[in-house]
Amino acid sequence: MIRYLVFIFFFVFTFLSCKKEGCTDSTAENFNPNANTDDGTCTYPPDLLRINVNASFGSQDFFLDSIYQTDEGHLVKFTDLKFFITDLKNGTDTLIDAALYDYRETQNTLFNSAGDFLKFESLTAKIGIDSSINHDDPSMFPNDSPLNITNAGLMHWGWNTGYIFISIEGKVDTLSSGNNFNHNFSFHVGTDQFLDSVAFDNLTWSPTSDGHKLDWSLDLKTFLNNPLSPIDLKNEFLTHSGSGQLLLAEKVKNNFLNALTP
Repeated sequence: MIRYLVFIFFFVFTFLSCKKEGCTDSTAENFNPNANTDDGTCTYPPDLLRINVNASFGSQDFFLDSIYQTDEGHLVKFTDLKFFITDLKNGTDTLIDAALYDYRETQNTLFNSAGDFLKFESLTAKIGIDSSINHDDPSMFPNDSPLNITNAGLMHWGWNTGYIFISIEGKVDTLSSGNNFNHNFSFHVGTDQFLDSVAFDNLTWSPTSDGHKLDWSLDLKTFLNNPLSPIDLKNEFLTHSGSGQLLLAEKVKNNFLNALTP
């Protein structure tokens, strides 16, 4: 009997002395290579959430400085495509405060941000900058904020008028001469009155190697050829959202919102 108890004691002692609790998942942030018993304390880095805005011209892939043809038969090429999106959230859960889409710098990428995709099956956002901060000193925003003047660059007009919300620029051949881009167009939509919002529901996030992503679309052909308010580049080619340019600024904003889809 004594031998039996000694054996049991020795077995339990050996088991307990060999048991090392900790996180045994090698993909976790706090993985313990010396642990042999998982204690449920594993922690994991948050998903990297990415939203892409895939630009196109109808069925064609979009590239700045490439040549496309409008429904009127004019050849057109875009030289700038930028916009601000802010206050991107679902209810009280904020995904990101502000992002600047700059096609020439980042192509289709709108932003990357850590988060839980399950919280963002619906999203609301503003296209532009809210009046509560639109006129703040742009140098006072954090260095990594797209609203900081270093990052916003030419998307900021000055303290009186604030930020440009949407910038679309390019050249068009109005003479139908084949390759004579004689006519510039410049659409700069801003000022508080042109702040607008979008709302997308039933979003489906796709898994990536390091998180999840959404792919939105921005069709520049739809932007120009909105059946309710087409833009005639020959006669409607300039707005900086000032006096005498408000109707075109409103059209550009509405056509842009119509062309942006999840």
